Amino acid sequence: PPGARKSPHELMELVAFRLLLWAIALRSVSGDYAPRRYTVDLDVAPEHRWDHVAAAEKSAMVQAIDDMFNDPKLKPFVPAARVLIGNELEAKRLFPPSQLLEIQGIARVTGIDMASLVFLGAFYDVFAAEKSPNKYSACTGIVAQSASGEIFHGRNLDYSFTGPLSTIAIVVDFARAGKPLFTAVTFGPSPSFNTVVRWGGFSVTQNERDRGTMIDNLWDILVRGRPALFGRIREAAETLSTFDGAVDFFSGIEMSAASYFILGGMKPGAGAVVTRDRDGLVDVQRLHPDQGTWYLVETNYDHTLPPRPGDDRRHPLKRAMDAIGPDGVNASSIWGALSITDVDTEAGERAPFNSGTIYSTVMQAATPSTFSTMVRSHAQRSQAAPLPDASARAAVVVV
Repeated sequence: PPGARKSPHELMELVAFRLLLWAIALRSVSGDYAPRRYTVDLDVAPEHRWDHVAAAEKSAMVQAIDDMFNDPKLKPFVPAARVLIGNELEAKRLFPPSQLLEIQGIARVTGIDMASLVFLGAFYDVFAAEKSPNKYSACTGIVAQSASGEIFHGRNLDYSFTGPLSTIAIVVDFARAGKPLFTAVTFGPSPSFNTVVRWGGFSVTQNERDRGTMIDNLWDILVRGRPALFGRIREAAETLSTFDGAVDFFSGIEMSAASYFILGGMKPGAGAVVTRDRDGLVDVQRLHPDQGTWYLVETNYDHTLPPRPGDDRRHPLKRAMDAIGPDGVNASSIWGALSITDVDTEAGERAPFNSGTIYSTVMQAATPSTFSTMVRSHAQRSQAAPLPDASARAAVVVV
């Protein structure tokens, strides 16, 4: 139990485990690389904010979209989706005017048609469902408080199309009046995203929560007129300035697909996981260090339910965090936890760093210098645990 005195043997095991986490962190960086980084000036007209980014990323973006749209899993849906989701009427309902103008500007510079860009902006809203050909539940989120009261937030973004998406992952600093207002990780020039930190306010990442069907999602988009979720995350980053305000926002918005939101703030105790259905709040977990809850992890499963056999990333993360302890919480140790590949597959575990991991981010809303995003190396990813079928389990990968 928390606070109990550990035996010498237990202390040795704890030290050994911490050393392993540090080794993982050091080794993982060697094959990873920092994505390209740009500044988008919010004081520039929306239709021109992305001109320099779109010009620089044009070739990579065109190729990535072509690769994705011709993937056998996605190709059958693309023509209908471009018509149903990418038309002018839906575009105006999915995105607020300024974001839509940004998309128009990106289309103008890259030569990519608006329908494709709008469809990509609403990709999660369409495909995040229990019965979906592009269902992929493998993201990892951590929010933790150090012994000194600092809040650290880490995430692995895992998804299909790892090859194309890895080539267009970029970091964007959104500035106002010459100063960075928030920083996001996006896929190519895109006004919307699901990893962002509002400096001096909060950080938020979003994980997939599969509920219902694609028909349910399309009903909410086409009939109920609900906006794109990643656009709402952009809205929060641009208009909200506090952790509590962000928790309230993500607890209350209407969505076309269920989600988990992991949030970090500025003060001790400012950490939360918001679990959402499309129509309402399921619950909010919060940090309570005084009660022993100094970290929260989220791995695409409700905290009240067990992970699916073969996809248990929760317990490897909890072991790592317990070994780190509040005294050991810092950017490097969070990175080490995100980079674990050595797990007990016989017990149904799966590595947090796996074959679908595209990038990892560690950040603090209070400390811009902590922000670090790395695209994970293809060589390492090929050795990491794949997502198993319900009846299958991945092979052990030893670091």
